[in-house]
Amino acid sequence: MSNANNNKGSIDTRRSGGRPKLARYERRHHHHKVSYNDEEENIIQYKAEQAGKPDDVYLHEAGLDAIVQAHMSDENIEQLRDVCGMANNTNQIAHQANAGGFSSVCNKAEQLVVYLTELIRRILRGGDLSEPISATDDCITY
Repeated sequence: MSNANNNKGSIDTRRSGGRPKLARYERRHHHHKVSYNDEEENIIQYKAEQAGKPDDVYLHEAGLDAIVQAHMSDENIEQLRDVCGMANNTNQIAHQANAGGFSSVCNKAEQLVVYLTELIRRILRGGDLSEPISATDDCITY
C-alpha cells in the first residue's frame, strides 16, 4: 500500500482529472460473442467504412437499431407442417400405386408431390403463394 493512503499528512500523488466514472446504469458489462466468415467480415467492414465508424461501433449501433423479423409466423409454420404431411402421404400413395401397377395414379401422385414440393419451397422463401405453379398445373386436373 502507498504512503498516501496510510498517512493523513502526506501528499496525494494520484493523478487528478481524466474521464469521470460512468454511472452504474451506463456501464456496459454484458458481452456477446458473434462469429463471422471471411465474406461476412468483409461486408461488415465495408458497411462500417461507408458509415464512417469503426467496426465495433457499427455493430453495436446496428444491433440496437436493427428491425428483426421472424422468418415465418407460427401460423405459417403450422401450414408448412400440414403441406409436408400431405406431400409425404402423396409420396406413399405413389409408391403403393407403382407397386400395384396403377401407373396413371402413380404419375398423378408424383406430379402432386412435385407441386407440393414447390409450394413448400415458396413458403420457406416467403414467396407469393397466390401465383399458380406453372410447371405442374396439369397435375391438378383429374
